[in-house]
Amino acid sequence: MRYVKISEEEMKKTRNVYDEVLSGTASALLFNVGYVIGKEIVKEIKGEKDFFKKASEFLKERGWVKDIVFENKKVNIVKPVEGNKCERLRGIITVVYETYCKQRVYCTRIKGRGCAFKVEFVGG
Repeated sequence: MRYVKISEEEMKKTRNVYDEVLSGTASALLFNVGYVIGKEIVKEIKGEKDFFKKASEFLKERGWVKDIVFENKKVNIVKPVEGNKCERLRGIITVVYETYCKQRVYCTRIKGRGCAFKVEFVGG
């Protein structure tokens, strides 16, 4: 597979374009972009013994985050490439949990914590 590299600044400027053009729907679009990227990521790590550790390593190697910690149903991120607007990462994290848990999840930001998320199972 061939990979394309873009800078952190290009990611942020792209986000600004989405916000300007799509106003309130940019977050949903970026979440879905992250979801698609997440599906490709889990294909590469599915079946790994330490699934969340591999996901963390993968996201760090690809430059999405400086660090990411998966703890139970919480995810803490250090220096995400998206700044503090982490919709793509929210999409990626959703797929990681759905793949591991084999069920649908909601992934929501924890207010006041930058790019920190909590994960809840759909339907309880």
